[in-house]
Amino acid sequence: MTASLLTTMVERLDAAPRAPLYTFLDRHGQEADSAGYEDVVRRAAGTADFLQAAGVEPGDRVLLIFPPDDGLDFVAGFFGCMLLGAIAVPVASPDPRHLDREMPKLRHVAEDSGARFALTHGKYRALTAVTAVANRLRGGESWPKLSWLLSNRVKRAEPKEAATRLAQAASRFGPDDIVYLQYTSGSTSAPKGVVLRHRNLVHNLELIARNTRVDSDSVLVGWVPLFHDMGLAGGILNAMYTGARCVAFSPITFLVAPRLWVEAIDRYRGTHIAGPNFGYEYVLRGLRDGDAFDLSSLRATLQGGEPMLASTMDRFEAALSPMRFDPASFCNVYGMAEAVLFVSGQTGSRPTLLRGDRAMLDRDGVIVPPAPDAPVVTLVGSGVPDAELGVTVIAVDPVTRRPQPPHVVGELWVSSASVSTGYWGRTDEENAAVFAARLATPDDERRFLRTGDLGVIGDDGEVFICGRLKDLIIVGGRNIHPQDLEAAVVAADPILRPGNAVAFGVQVDGVERVVVAAELRKKALASREPVPLDRAAAAIRAAVAAHCGVQCHEVLLLKPDSLPKTTSGKLQRGECKERWTSGALRSAALTGKPGPRPSQEIQGDTEYVLRLLQQDVAAVLQLTDVPVDVPLRDLGLDSLGMMDLAARVEDRTGARVPPAEVNDGSTLRALATLVMRQFEQAPAAESQAGAPQTGDVPFSAAQTHALHLGQWNWWNRAIMLDVHRRLTPERLQRATTALVARHEALRLRFRRDDGRFAQHYGDIEDSFAVESVTAPDEFLPLLDEQHRRLDIENGPVMRLLLVETGAEQQLFITVNHLVMDAATLGILVDELDRLCELDERGERLRLARTSARFESFSCWVNDFAHDGARADLDFWREQLDAAPPAAYDSRVHPAVTMKDLASAHQYLLPDETRALRDVRMDGRRAPVATTLLAALVRTAQSRWSCGRLAVKLSSSGRQSAVHGLDVSRTVGDLHSTFPLAFADSSAQSPAETLAAVGERLTHVPSAGMSFDALRYLNEEKSILDAPAPTLWFNFQGEVPTRSRSGLFALRDAPLGDMWDPECGVKQPPLYVECSVIEGTTRIDWYYSPRHLEWSGGEIDEWQTRLADELRGMVRSGGSATPR
Repeated sequence: MTASLLTTMVERLDAAPRAPLYTFLDRHGQEADSAGYEDVVRRAAGTADFLQAAGVEPGDRVLLIFPPDDGLDFVAGFFGCMLLGAIAVPVASPDPRHLDREMPKLRHVAEDSGARFALTHGKYRALTAVTAVANRLRGGESWPKLSWLLSNRVKRAEPKEAATRLAQAASRFGPDDIVYLQYTSGSTSAPKGVVLRHRNLVHNLELIARNTRVDSDSVLVGWVPLFHDMGLAGGILNAMYTGARCVAFSPITFLVAPRLWVEAIDRYRGTHIAGPNFGYEYVLRGLRDGDAFDLSSLRATLQGGEPMLASTMDRFEAALSPMRFDPASFCNVYGMAEAVLFVSGQTGSRPTLLRGDRAMLDRDGVIVPPAPDAPVVTLVGSGVPDAELGVTVIAVDPVTRRPQPPHVVGELWVSSASVSTGYWGRTDEENAAVFAARLATPDDERRFLRTGDLGVIGDDGEVFICGRLKDLIIVGGRNIHPQDLEAAVVAADPILRPGNAVAFGVQVDGVERVVVAAELRKKALASREPVPLDRAAAAIRAAVAAHCGVQCHEVLLLKPDSLPKTTSGKLQRGECKERWTSGALRSAALTGKPGPRPSQEIQGDTEYVLRLLQQDVAAVLQLTDVPVDVPLRDLGLDSLGMMDLAARVEDRTGARVPPAEVNDGSTLRALATLVMRQFEQAPAAESQAGAPQTGDVPFSAAQTHALHLGQWNWWNRAIMLDVHRRLTPERLQRATTALVARHEALRLRFRRDDGRFAQHYGDIEDSFAVESVTAPDEFLPLLDEQHRRLDIENGPVMRLLLVETGAEQQLFITVNHLVMDAATLGILVDELDRLCELDERGERLRLARTSARFESFSCWVNDFAHDGARADLDFWREQLDAAPPAAYDSRVHPAVTMKDLASAHQYLLPDETRALRDVRMDGRRAPVATTLLAALVRTAQSRWSCGRLAVKLSSSGRQSAVHGLDVSRTVGDLHSTFPLAFADSSAQSPAETLAAVGERLTHVPSAGMSFDALRYLNEEKSILDAPAPTLWFNFQGEVPTRSRSGLFALRDAPLGDMWDPECGVKQPPLYVECSVIEGTTRIDWYYSPRHLEWSGGEIDEWQTRLADELRGMVRSGGSATPR
C-alpha cells in the first residue's frame, strides 16, 4: 500500500497518462464527458490554482456542491482540494423544488464544518441566486453565507505544470493529513462529518480491491451520487487507486431510466457494479420485453447501504440469467462512512443465507434453526472480515460490553485501519466513546468503532446484519426489527410503493406502540377513482399483526416522496418519528382523494391544460406572463427547472411528463400536446372496457376452485402460432393494448387479504408484455421460463413472444389460468387477428362488444351459489357416494402434485375421428365427447375392476340457458367442474354404455355449474370435504387452426397447460384431456405412477384398452338405448 492517494496518482500518471479513467454518460446514455489520468491531473491542478487564488488555504473546508450531471467538475474539485491540502466536503446539491426540506441539511453541514467556500458550476449558482430571492420573498429557507467559487472559470494547467504540482503535493502531504469530511447520511440523527485521512483511504481501497477483485482490467459502472461514500470511495477513488475504468451517470437518470445501468454494463463490458437494494429493484422494473444484453463480464454485483433482500437476489437472478448474468457475482457488502466505505464482503460465490426462527430472534435475540411451520427470518451474509489486513468485527452486548457467542445478536464493533479517528468538531471524549470503545474483558487493549448496527457473527466469522440499535422497537418485551415490518407492509396492498414504508416505536401512555407510515404509488393517485385508503390501511394492520403479532397504533398513508430520506435514498426513521411527534407527519397524511386529477375538463380542453402549464412555469421562474410558443430555454428554464416543471404537472394533472422528453427546444404548447396525448389514448381504451372498474371483483367458481387447490401463480395456458403475414412488435403491441382494454379480465390482479384471496383491476399497460427475439437459441430459454415470468399480483398476466427466424415468424402466447379458460384462447387469437388487421389498414382499433363482461358472470355465479344452486345439492351428494377405486383414495393416500405427474399422448387419425363422428345414439349422431367419455368409463372400470365410478368432468360455463347471459365471447375463467357417477358397465355392450352415459349427461342440473358454486363459493361442507374423483376427463372440442383472416395458424397443437414442476398444487392421479385438431383427435394423458402404483407399462395398456373400446362403439353403431 502507498503512503497516500497522491502517491498513487503520481504512479498512475507516469505509467499510463492517457489511459481511460472516467467516463460520464448523459441522460440518453451517450458519453457526455471523459478524462484520462493526465486530463484529470490537469483539471485538478487548475482547480487547486483557482482555489488558492480565491484565498483558500490548506486545511480550509470547501463545500463541493455539484448537480448530479456535473460529474467531471466534481472530480476536478475533489482532487484539486487534495492537491492544495484543503479539506473537501462533498454535499448534495439542494433540490430547488424542495428547498424548505433540503436547505437545513446544507446549512447544518456548512456550519458544522466551518466551511467558508463553496465550489459549484455557474449554471447551478445562477439557479441558487434566483431561488434565494424567491425564498426570501415568501419567508422560506435562505442559503448559508459562503464564498461561491465557480468551476466553469477554472483553466486546466499545462501537463508539465500539473505533474509538478501533483509531485509536490505527494511529497508534502502524508498518511495523517485529512483528505475530506464524509458527512454521514443522517438516517438516525443529524449528519456528522467523518474525518478521513490518506491512511484511512489507502487501507480501505486496498480492502475493496482484495475482497471484490478490482484491478486495472476492471470496469466500474455506477450511478450512485458522487458525494455519497459509495459513489466517491467505491467509484471515483477506487478507479484511481486500482487503475480501473469508471463509467458513471446521474442518479436522476437512473431513476428515470434504470435500464441504462444494464445497457452500460453490456456496452462497456462492466465488471463491477454497486448500489443499494432498491437500485436492483428499479432495474427489474425498468427492463423491457425483448432486452437481450450480455452481462457475462460482471465479476461483482455489490449491494450496500441497506439490507439486501434474498427475494431481490432471486428475482434479479431469474430476470437476468438469460442475459448470462452470473449469480456468483452477488456480494452483500457491510460498510459505513466511519470506515470510509468497506468493512466486509467477498465476491466469488452467492452470499450466504442464514435462516432463523423469527420468534426466537424477537424474544431472545438469537438465531436458531426454525421449527416446522414457524415464521422465518432470512439474513443475507456480508462476508468474513479480512483478517490479513487487520479487520475485526465482533457482536457485543451493548450493556455489558462483552462479546456475544456466535448467532447471538449484539451491536457490531469494528476494528480496522480504515476507521476514522472521529467526527469533525467533536470533543476527544465524544469521539473516543464511538471510535475507540473498549471491551469489558480484562487485558484487551483493542479499540473499536461502535457502529450502532445490530447483527450476529456466524461460526466462521461471517457478518449478518439485523438492523439498527436505535431503530429497534420493543413491544411487550419482544425485539421487533423495523426492516422486517416494512417489508411486510409494502407487500400488503398493490397501491403501496415498494421500499417506501417506515415503522417506528412510540410511547403511548407509557407503553411502546408501533406506528407505520407508507407512501402510495403514483399510479394509484393518478387514478380518476377514489383511492382505497381504508382498504390499504386495513391491509397494513393485518400484515403487521400477522407478521409479529402486534397491533398498529397508527397507520399513515402519504403521497410519493413524502418520507424523509438521506441523500443516498435511505429512509430516516428517526426523522419520521420526530415528525410524527410534532404532528407534521399526520398533517401530511392522506384522508381522501388527494389533489386534482385528470378529469373530463382536462381531457377535453387543451387550452385549460395550457393555462395549468403557464401557472406552473410562472411558479418555477417567478414570472407573471409566460408565453406558450417560446422555447422554455429562452424563458430561463434549465434542466433542474425542467424536472421541477415535470413534477408539478404530474401533481396537478396526473399526467406523466418524463424529463427525458422535455428538451431545451420544447414550448408550453408542445408540452400541452404531450399531456393531451395521454388523455386522448385513455378514453379509447375505456370505451372498449366500459366505465372504469374499481373495487374488488367477485371470484368465479373456477377461480375459487383453483385457489382452493393451491394454484396461485403456478399454472398458465399457452399456445404457439405460425404468423402468415409480416407482423412487427409495434403492431402486436398496439393490438394487444386494444385487446386488453376490451377485456377487463385480462387486467385482473390478485392479492391475499387476511389469508383470503381477492382480485381487482390493474392498469392496461402493466397487464401484458410483448417480447421479440430473432434467433432460436434466444427463444428456447424464454420458452422454458415463460410461465414463470407472469406476475398475477402486479402484472403482467399475459406474455406474447414474437420469434423471427429468417422469413418465418411464430407467436407464443402465455396467459395465467386465473384470467382465462380454454375457450378464451380461441377468442383471444381471433380478436388479435382482427385488431392487427385494423392496424394494418390504419383504422381505429375498436371492436363491437357482443358478450357480457366477466364481472357480470362472476356476480351471477356468486348469487347463484347462495340461492338457486342449493336445489341441486342432493344430486351432487349422490354423485359423490360412489366409492373411489382401490387404486387411489384422496382421503387416505398422499396428495398428488405437479412433480408427480408423467404424460403420454395418443392420436386418432382423421379416418378414425370421422368414424367416431358417425357413431349414433338414439337415432342421431352422438357427440364425440360423449363417445370418448363412454369408452374411458368402460376402460377405467375394467382396469380398476370397480363398479360404480365417479368421473370429474368440465363445463364451459357458457350455457346461456342457465344464467341468461351471452358469454359466448367473454374472456375469463368461466368453466366449472363437477363429478358424475356412472353405473357398472361390465354387463353392458359398448352401445348400451354410450346410451347410459349420454342419458346421464342429459340430466346434469344447471349444466354442472352448481357443483363448484356450492363447493367453493358457498363452501357447502357436505361436498367440500368429499373425496375427489380419481379420474378427470376434459374435452376441449374442435380447436380452430386458423384465425379469422389467416394471420395466425395453430402450430401442431396447443401447448396446453404449463405448470411449475416444483409446485405443490393438488392434482388428480389420472387426467385425460381430448381435443380435435384438423380432423385428428389428440388424447393427452397425465398420470402419477407412484399414486396409481403403476410400475411401467400400465399407460400403454390403458391406451390400448381405450382404443379397443372406441372401436367397439364404432362397430356397434351406438344403436342401443340406455337400460
